[in-house]
Amino acid sequence: MIIDVTGVVLTPGNEGKDCLGNGSFKDNNGNEIECCCDECDFMMCCLPEHSFENCKKCDYVDCPRKE
Repeated sequence: MIIDVTGVVLTPGNEGKDCLGNGSFKDNNGNEIECCCDECDFMMCCLPEHSFENCKKCDYVDCPRKE
């Protein structure tokens, strides 16, 4: 599991649609979660230009998309 410094769980890939840090999700209190993408080391994985083949080669142990 990848956790941002703010405590938000990050899920790279799928063009950012599954990542709680992309700014389109709300927390338990209904507040919009701030976008964490600018500081994210995995932002490239969320861009449409980044192929899933590259994700398969990821060497990050906690990546949730790692096979």
